[in-house]
Amino acid sequence: MISRFKPLIQLSEHENKQFSSIIQKERKIRIPSAETTIKEVKKINQDLIDGLLNNGKISEAIVQWRKFSYDYFLEQESNFNGVILKEIANIFDGPKELLTCISNKLYALSNISEAEFYKELNQYFGVYSGYISPYIYQLCLSNTQSRRSRAGKEFEQIVYSLYDYFGFTFESQASIGKKSFSKLGLGKVVDSIIPNTDAFSKLRIRTIVGSMKTTLRERWQEVVEEIQRSSLPNIYLLTVDNDISDKKIAQMREHNIVLVVLDSVKRSKKLSTCHNVIDFECYFSNSIPDVLNYWEHHNLIL
Repeated sequence: MISRFKPLIQLSEHENKQFSSIIQKERKIRIPSAETTIKEVKKINQDLIDGLLNNGKISEAIVQWRKFSYDYFLEQESNFNGVILKEIANIFDGPKELLTCISNKLYALSNISEAEFYKELNQYFGVYSGYISPYIYQLCLSNTQSRRSRAGKEFEQIVYSLYDYFGFTFESQASIGKKSFSKLGLGKVVDSIIPNTDAFSKLRIRTIVGSMKTTLRERWQEVVEEIQRSSLPNIYLLTVDNDISDKKIAQMREHNIVLVVLDSVKRSKKLSTCHNVIDFECYFSNSIPDVLNYWEHHNLIL
């Protein structure tokens, strides 16, 4: 009898670990990496993105690229969720027994109308969904955590793709490894260096040290700590955040942080006159070319 199945309150420690392992394993298989997603989305929407970039609308290209990437990710995540939810009844005894009982009940139904069958199916669907709610909760929690970290990785990959698009020389921790950056006394907050680590070791004031954060919140202060710890002349902090307080801007100015924002954010009344705040258009059209021109003029590009 289905009534003998008492609602699950929480998973046992063993099932919790087992389910977490399954989620992590399947996520790696089913969800493309941020780098793969960004490249695939660019390919699918190439005409639109290239059109924006060719017209100098870099901020809009970033906004659209992120939107397309998120939509693409949600589609992949939906398929992933379906796989995980299907596997619950294949792996765990309680859900398997309940689903078997429901299956037998439905299979035994005969001589009933389509409407009556629908009503029975809907009822049992609700019973089963409620029973596996602890599994669903854990899956949703895992998805939330994954989305948070992934948003930053995708933004980072978009910026690197833009560097490649414009032919800019750069090195990132992701491409050459953290060890090369740590040898220079740089921590994980530094995402990339333009033109490269060799140039940084020769004349750091003629390089662009970049850090990327989708939103600033409190974590932007890690950049301040990195400047103080590594004795950096400045850091370019790239963000797509559109809610930046005057207090944060003042603090960044005091610590030689150049904030790179969307053009719509830069045009706002409170930021339009802030010299330590530039938009992506200025960053890609002026700041980076100025640095690269210096190294090329002195024949120092390695």
